[in-house]
Amino acid sequence: MDGASPPANQALLIAAIGAFGARGLEGGSTRDIARDAGKPMSAITYHFGGKDGLYLACAQHIATTLGAMLAPAIEAEQAGVATGPRASLENIFDNLVSTMVRPETEIFARFVIREQMEPTAAFEILYGGIMGRIFDRIAGLLVEVSNGSLPAIDARIHTIALIGQVLVFRVARAAALRSIGWTDIGADETRRIQRVIRTQLTAILDSLQQGQSA
Repeated sequence: MDGASPPANQALLIAAIGAFGARGLEGGSTRDIARDAGKPMSAITYHFGGKDGLYLACAQHIATTLGAMLAPAIEAEQAGVATGPRASLENIFDNLVSTMVRPETEIFARFVIREQMEPTAAFEILYGGIMGRIFDRIAGLLVEVSNGSLPAIDARIHTIALIGQVLVFRVARAAALRSIGWTDIGADETRRIQRVIRTQLTAILDSLQQGQSA
């Protein structure tokens, strides 16, 4: 399946992402998925070829949806919105924060986390979409900031660490809310997180510009 599923399949995909995220490929029941989506079980076979095809279609749907949310930030400098690697990185991380705290990404997170822990063919779909592009772009921008002095492997490690400080607000949301004392993450809370992430990003970029691999 190509991920550009027609609206009629949207309910099946959303129900399946929730089921697979909660119980995995083996635990996710196609009967329950069809029921939750309000569709006959035959619709799964007709549209996706079966359970495995539905699972892969879920991964493609996640990659496509997140790509639509995050791609503008990656491409902003090409449109003249962000000028220079530092501005591009700030733009990317602001967008990452706003995307990761959105309620609609919660259902995606469970599915993606399972694929991180026990990768299947679906992981290649997820990584081959926006995930890989973000990793590549951030790593490249970090090397630019360092004027080429940052080794490529260190740039990748920095990238993972920087993205991790954003993802924690999705994958450890309950702990984050309890620790901070918030009941939810709305517009004001999102801006506060973005400011803190920018402060930490600035410190790392300053050290890289000075030729240090902090």
